[in-house]
Amino acid sequence: MFSGNKATCASLTALAVALGGAQVAHADAAPGASAPPTIVVTGQRTEDTQSYTAEETSVSIGLPISPRETPQTVTVITRQLLDDQQIETIDDVLATAPGITSYQNDNAGRTTYRARGFDVSNYRIDGMQVDGQSNFSGGGASTNMDLYDSVQIVRGANGLLGGTGDPSATIYLQRKQPGTELGASGSLVLGNWDKRRVMGDLNAPITADGNVRGRLVFSDESTDTFREREHADRRAILANFAANLTPTTVLNAGVQYERTVNKGSSWGTNVSIWFADGTPANLPRSTNPVADWSVSRRKATTAFVNLDHRFANDWHVKMGYARTDSSAYNNLGIAKINRGGSGYAGFWNQDGTGAYLNAMHSEYSEDRDNVAVTLNGPLHLFGREHQLMFGFNGFWSESTSWTFDGDLGNCTIGGVPTFRGCQYRSEGLPIDDWRSWDGSYANFETFRTDARGIDRTRNIGGYAAGRFELADGLTAIVGARISDYKTSGGDYDIANVYTADADPTHEKGVFTPYAGLVYDVTDTLSVYASYTDVFTPQGNLRDEDDRLLPPVTGSSYEAGIKGAFYDGKLNTSLAFYRNEQSNVAENTGELNEVTGLDIYRTVDGVVSKGIDFDASGELLPGWNVFFGYSYLDVKGLSYQRDPHSQLRLSTSYTLPGALDRLTIGGGITAQSKTEWSTNPGRPLGDGTYDDSNLDVSGYTLVNLMARFQATQNIQISANVTNLTDKTYYRQFGFYDGLIYGEPRSYSVTLRAKL
Repeated sequence: MFSGNKATCASLTALAVALGGAQVAHADAAPGASAPPTIVVTGQRTEDTQSYTAEETSVSIGLPISPRETPQTVTVITRQLLDDQQIETIDDVLATAPGITSYQNDNAGRTTYRARGFDVSNYRIDGMQVDGQSNFSGGGASTNMDLYDSVQIVRGANGLLGGTGDPSATIYLQRKQPGTELGASGSLVLGNWDKRRVMGDLNAPITADGNVRGRLVFSDESTDTFREREHADRRAILANFAANLTPTTVLNAGVQYERTVNKGSSWGTNVSIWFADGTPANLPRSTNPVADWSVSRRKATTAFVNLDHRFANDWHVKMGYARTDSSAYNNLGIAKINRGGSGYAGFWNQDGTGAYLNAMHSEYSEDRDNVAVTLNGPLHLFGREHQLMFGFNGFWSESTSWTFDGDLGNCTIGGVPTFRGCQYRSEGLPIDDWRSWDGSYANFETFRTDARGIDRTRNIGGYAAGRFELADGLTAIVGARISDYKTSGGDYDIANVYTADADPTHEKGVFTPYAGLVYDVTDTLSVYASYTDVFTPQGNLRDEDDRLLPPVTGSSYEAGIKGAFYDGKLNTSLAFYRNEQSNVAENTGELNEVTGLDIYRTVDGVVSKGIDFDASGELLPGWNVFFGYSYLDVKGLSYQRDPHSQLRLSTSYTLPGALDRLTIGGGITAQSKTEWSTNPGRPLGDGTYDDSNLDVSGYTLVNLMARFQATQNIQISANVTNLTDKTYYRQFGFYDGLIYGEPRSYSVTLRAKL
């Protein structure tokens, strides 16, 4: 899989070690050099801080600096906030984070997250880029927050560290790290819809001095949902070990496993907006017309190893490798509007007729190898201390899409011919009466052959950056990355004969500059500005001629004011940004009749601009806040799916005096109206449709939480989400359907700690 790039990786690794060795040799030769510091724990931790902010973050430029010193908008969702708001999935995380919006195309398959007017495609775990998107083949739907210490989100382009300058945001998850002291914790969550979730977390020194230590985290959940015949099972395990090889060298290695099974999941939206005559359907939120065998499964196993060494002169080298094997299985059936062999069909009639089963079977697997090498440290020049950083990182992946097709004889439902591939759309599988249908239907009969499609991706690059103190209170951050991006692939037929893709993509020597300037106006306030180029490959998105879309290119600008108050316990930022993009993908709403894939077009001259205001941390003693307001305006696309205005607030307050065991709080999410496209549109009763864009009203959701410290080691907490039981939508218009947001829900959590 690595082909000739193993040599490149090995050479760069050797170079970083050699550079570090030269530094330490010089330091060791220096007379009177002080003893190097002892490293016992790696990684940035927010556990046990009881805070809604972090003292430092490295997700923007790779150097551990405070949020105030970072010339971009950075949000940190700490372990305390994760626990207080009962955040359990990546969807929960991004529903809490300021400036992030989302839309669903399925109940448990495809969810797209967006920031600053564009899709979020960069996800990293401990710095390694992963396929964190929630789609038919991505692993985002299986992410379990019980395994992670915190989530850091940098909004705006971040191509310096990752090879792609995505103008939306980068999501960085930090695993829980092993510590030197023996400890254990656990939690039990009970909620409505028969929710049961249990978590166990054991940290133990393996040697008496703690130089070798390990941490084991286990999480398991079983729950129904507000929809009929929908059930989710989630399981996750993390085994993380660390050893101090020397007082300044730490070896960290482990394995993690995440799996999610969604029964009763849909293919596309699960509730019709209109009946066949064009009248609003107004179906209840519990509606879920899926087959009783409809299921989607996601799982991923990752093995990782990191070597962390600090030299005597405070230079620091870190080398890491991770291997992820993931798979996705979709066996989906639902009654919904869709395209049949001759136009659109499947609109329901109010007398129970008109419904057809839409079904799709797909299976995917991916192997991904990540490498990362960084070297950073101080540079003393002109009487001031600066910081330099050099690095190399990237990944190689091979994704397999197994082929199921009636023509191959490995895809059928009751002997009825498929529409294309392993899909059944409207007209082929009728349902007698949708009003009384209980989900009973003949299941798919499928089996794997050697027929499959292979996509190979290589995204590697090297970078250098420096943080220079130009004058008292004035720092500049400049850097650049050189990236190499290549995708190729092909198909194997049933006889295992390979045909290469005639349309590979190879972008060589992609140059991504980064520049930022921070000036301390006072001891607590700074002003900043930053610039970077944008380069974002668009995966497997294709045009009407079935050609891969070219990468998005452009520029990203940001300027603002940041504050750090109460010795860094409260961080604030006010950002103004502008993104200018070319080759932006826009869905045409049409399907390729041969491949069944969505057809996209590229749009030039797309501009997004807006304002972000964030505040996180301790506002007053015992009062934590996590607040964000965002304003967004996008020009150049045919509609703006994102709200112009969004407000998010999470807060908690520990009562003073004799009531100090009680903490109360909650949260608010509010957003303005949105605009959605629809396909084919509201039926007019004569075979035509009104395909005008749909305006969907804004909404406000209110959450409540309370926590009681029963003893030193036992907590009892309660959470209520969507207190007012507001009806809102996660999708509105996709194939004339909608997906409801979650109604009012509640949970009670018991936490114990030793």
